[in-house]
Amino acid sequence: MSVVSDYSDGNPHISFRLTTLSGKVLAESAADTVVYAASTIKLAVLVAALREVDSGNLSLNQPVTVRFSFASSAPGAGVFTCEPGEIDEGLPVEGESMPLREVLRRMIVVSSNEATNLVVELVGLAAVNDALHRCGAVSSKMERLFGDLEGLAAGLTQETTAADLGAVMAAVINGRAAGPESTRLMLEFLRAQEYGVIGPALPGGTDWGSKSGWVTGIRHDVAFVQPSGSEGYILSVCTRAYGEYEATAAISALSVMAWDLCAGK
Repeated sequence: MSVVSDYSDGNPHISFRLTTLSGKVLAESAADTVVYAASTIKLAVLVAALREVDSGNLSLNQPVTVRFSFASSAPGAGVFTCEPGEIDEGLPVEGESMPLREVLRRMIVVSSNEATNLVVELVGLAAVNDALHRCGAVSSKMERLFGDLEGLAAGLTQETTAADLGAVMAAVINGRAAGPESTRLMLEFLRAQEYGVIGPALPGGTDWGSKSGWVTGIRHDVAFVQPSGSEGYILSVCTRAYGEYEATAAISALSVMAWDLCAGK
């Protein structure tokens, strides 16, 4: 049975793109199909924040005050409060602070929605969308924060494609997204990601990093993979209208396919 939700129209879809680390396309299917981005958009938020660090507008050591309420992007909607499931128990309690570096880490490693909202309010949605376009993600956008249900009802969304996810990851890997130290930090966070789907399907000891995203009816992952003794690659996979088990199985199967094609020699 196909899954219908606020983010899935119920039409089953799988798209992917497999490229070299430099961006040469090796295999793809429906890679330009636009889907709800879910937490994969956090990769662009990370790029936007670290570009601000590189420019001197932000510091990785600056304190970020934790809170649960944020301004809705819907005109006239006011403030919304994160639902209990959105609250990251790894952050300090509301009103206390944490260095920006650690907020960014929570955003990527455990995909914290609350941390993401704190970062987006620091840099602004325009900076996130600028980061997407600078990385070559021409069909992607972020129009609202996580948990902004009034924004969702107003038609504001977060969108991406498998091609765009691959483009952003390639920009990160190749140092085009940010400066050298920021690039090193991004790769550190991506390697520490706790909810990857592509990576766990690979042989043990493989060097990989990824950013996944999921919500009812949506499950995606984009990863860089650097096999020992072989050229690395980037795989991005987007799924819609599948259950969690089916979507995970499909992404894992594509991960095995990519490994066999690029490294299984």
